[in-house]
Amino acid sequence: MERARLFPIALIVALSALMLSGCSESEVNPYDASQDQAPPVVTTFTYSGGEAQWSTDEEALCVLEYGPPGGEFDHYVYESTKYFSTYHRVTLLGASEGEEYQVRVRSLDRAGNEGYEAAADLPSIVGSGARDETMTLSMIDVGWGLSMLLTTPDGSTALIDAGSDDHLPDVLEFLQDEGVSYLDAAVATHYHGDHVGGYGETDGVLDAFGVGYFVAPDTATAYIPIWSTIEERLEFNDIPIVYVRQGDGSGNTPALDWDDTPGFRVEVLGAAAGGLIGGPEDSGEEGMKGNNDSVVMRFTYGDVSYITTGDAEFFEEYGIVDVYGRDGSRADLLQIGHHGNDDASSELWLENVSPRIALISNAMIEAQLEKEVVLQGIRAVDADWYVTDRIYPNTMRNVDPTYGNLIAVTDGETIELVLEPDPW
Repeated sequence: MERARLFPIALIVALSALMLSGCSESEVNPYDASQDQAPPVVTTFTYSGGEAQWSTDEEALCVLEYGPPGGEFDHYVYESTKYFSTYHRVTLLGASEGEEYQVRVRSLDRAGNEGYEAAADLPSIVGSGARDETMTLSMIDVGWGLSMLLTTPDGSTALIDAGSDDHLPDVLEFLQDEGVSYLDAAVATHYHGDHVGGYGETDGVLDAFGVGYFVAPDTATAYIPIWSTIEERLEFNDIPIVYVRQGDGSGNTPALDWDDTPGFRVEVLGAAAGGLIGGPEDSGEEGMKGNNDSVVMRFTYGDVSYITTGDAEFFEEYGIVDVYGRDGSRADLLQIGHHGNDDASSELWLENVSPRIALISNAMIEAQLEKEVVLQGIRAVDADWYVTDRIYPNTMRNVDPTYGNLIAVTDGETIELVLEPDPW
């Protein structure tokens, strides 16, 4: 009787071991780099009416890159969702009608293998024209500093920081080239010269353009008060100041209600977290810095969100995640805080935002070694970085600079990064 009970158990154990052995020999774990060392392969590719579709032989994240035949690839098109998939579809948002382009596809699998389907292996395409009703965030090349132009689906504009006074001509030239004559809002993320110098200058941004509102961190709690020179330009041009706090947005703050296009909204995720005006700068208290005054904003159109952070450091990042959690902090594109320094872009922040695209203003030339941990963190969440002094994706800091503007366009689904090199 004892043997009769033991026999079927032993048989089951043996059969199970055989089955498991067979699986381990015949299957590859797609998450294990030691088992999967081959990048994804594009198996089909079609293009029609401005839309490209393709498949990969394994689940992957993909980017379609295109540019003029024989020239540089200067457009990078991302899928609307950050999901590993075998089916891929994007809409080309910046391809000029009737122009021919070479294309290639870059694919990343779950094991970290990344490879290209070369342009020679894919058909050339002909552009069908730019799309209407897009949201665009342009990071202007202002050297060590920050200035970004947001253009909403209905064409309203907001300038987020104005760079230093040294680079004011770059900001003015970019805005004029974009046909801007009026800014619905001029945002000062915080009062550091490399961010607001262009606002305080005579004949600067506040003099050169009509401005609906000047948006700034709440002075009741901001660590650094508004510059007197900025106040002078605001008074001279009769521009109203609106101080914002966490929780403000287009739904409850008229100064942020720039566009009523369905699916577009503005949210203030953080502002004036740095400390009280007049507090001792050397107090050593955590977070008591002007950088943490930064107005952190999320702009959403359709299924796509962008987050801009100014110079927000860990302290403000943690506060945003604590209030909003993962869902409220998510974005497809993230402006990396404090120029890529290692006192910002914490692991917690990057994991919760989980961007596909990271934009950095002048990160590589100064304090280079501090950047490495941030760049590694960006790649660890399967994001690509673009930098105004290394505009091509994921370019390491030891490569010669290629300066330029970074322009992110979305129709609410696809995101397209357009590179505009500067002749520095």
